[in-house]
Amino acid sequence: MMTIHRYAVFLSALFALGLAACTPGAAAQTNPVSTAVQPAGPAILPEPGVPGTLVPSACRFVLPDELVQGQGVDCYYLTVEEQRRSEDSTSTGRVIRLAVAVFRPPGEAAQPDPVIYLSGGPGVGVLEMLHWQYEAMSEPVFDVGRELIYFDQRGIGLSQPALDCPGYDWLVLDFLDRQIDGREVGEEEITELLQARLRDCRDELSQVADLTAYNSAASAADVDEIRKALGYEQVNLWGGSYGTRLALEVMRRYPYGLRSVMLDAVYPPDVDLYLESPANFNRALERLFEACAENPVCSETYPDLEQVFYDTARHLDAEPVLREIRNPMTGEEYDAWMEGSTMLGLTFQLLYDSKLRYLLPKQIAAASQGEYRDFDMIQGVMIALLDYSYRGMMFSVQCHEELAFSSIDEFRQRFAGFPELAQMYDNAVLGELAYRVCQEWGAGEAEASANQPVTSSIPTLLMSGEFDPITPPKWGRHAAETLENGYFYEYPGVGHGASLADDCPMQMMEQFLEHPEMPPDDACISGMR
Repeated sequence: MMTIHRYAVFLSALFALGLAACTPGAAAQTNPVSTAVQPAGPAILPEPGVPGTLVPSACRFVLPDELVQGQGVDCYYLTVEEQRRSEDSTSTGRVIRLAVAVFRPPGEAAQPDPVIYLSGGPGVGVLEMLHWQYEAMSEPVFDVGRELIYFDQRGIGLSQPALDCPGYDWLVLDFLDRQIDGREVGEEEITELLQARLRDCRDELSQVADLTAYNSAASAADVDEIRKALGYEQVNLWGGSYGTRLALEVMRRYPYGLRSVMLDAVYPPDVDLYLESPANFNRALERLFEACAENPVCSETYPDLEQVFYDTARHLDAEPVLREIRNPMTGEEYDAWMEGSTMLGLTFQLLYDSKLRYLLPKQIAAASQGEYRDFDMIQGVMIALLDYSYRGMMFSVQCHEELAFSSIDEFRQRFAGFPELAQMYDNAVLGELAYRVCQEWGAGEAEASANQPVTSSIPTLLMSGEFDPITPPKWGRHAAETLENGYFYEYPGVGHGASLADDCPMQMMEQFLEHPEMPPDDACISGMR
């Protein structure tokens, strides 16, 4: 359920592809639109070396337009210990490899301290999606004369091993029409089969990885090793969503290597993502309905939007509609039931994106009249995104350091006040399914400090979006309370991820990168709508 805020850029791009697929003549297009994301260069990997070995490698992802390896970008594999002996005296000595890419601004970097980007999820790769988002992400970094470093965190994407559970994703797609092998299946059987498939995935991954070694503490150590291996005295961190939690862990454990930190869609370690999820989603929905009511055009065009929304969800639960959903990346089509919980989940995803969110009143009104085309396209985009989510890594992180500090009973109690939302979380990775999986995943349990706030004097810019449905602004304010030089800003009209949603936060990022010792000028916020 939880995605990185960079998904918003990708979501917008794929939504545009979905729109194109519905234009006249699109049906005649038989080739899928996935050619832009095929790996570039040979797939031959360097042999793993001793821990700390940095080896040049082919860039095994699609390079941004007009970039050539060795001219503006260099790629590497860094060998690190899977289970560092200082953390676990029973280390097997197994090593893993991290895929790292260093992008340079046109000409030479004017500053010695680069920006390292930390992706979210947890469990979402950044390099495989880079082609879609590079231009927007590089602009604020290159404008201030710094290199930009991306890497796939341990267990993710092009790093090795990758903790993926493709069998689980395939089963999720099978269940879109509530059938398997030609027979109908109920909610209880779906739950059991999903758990069994994840249990199989755990057994398979355990043959190649120690699942207790894939968590924020281990990834924080990786970040510091990347800094040292590339020869930087200090770096700046830019984290989005879960990447903010990882950045905070680096601040806690390796402060000496950091010049400044930028946290976008803040996810502090001492909040509970699962227990607070229904209240956070409900807050974003209420803000959506309030914003429409406050806007003369929206309120006149879509009166009683909140009532229409929940009435439509209840109607779809009572009378689901079978739809044909298309993956815009591959062209593959699926039969899927549009239920009330489906509409809730797709609305949740649309609240992430500051641009697509404005479609919601129209989409809700259309759905109330039996027109679901826009929601169909968003569901197709979410299917495409499954290829970039590494479920094994996600469960290892969340079982280790999030769900270890709460219980399924507490989760159920929190939903007592939000009965309209409960069904959406039945078999979601942000719901009860995760608690059941974590009971047998074998990720170990984090030390108590993993659930404590981070105290630091490192200059930190904290950014939150008004409509964010999963990392609300109050989390950003809370994290800033223990950051001596933390500067928090809430951006109006923005969803999950503020840094690239508008020129204003981007300008503030650039100011902060140049002068982190002082708060950036926030006058532009008053001009945002």
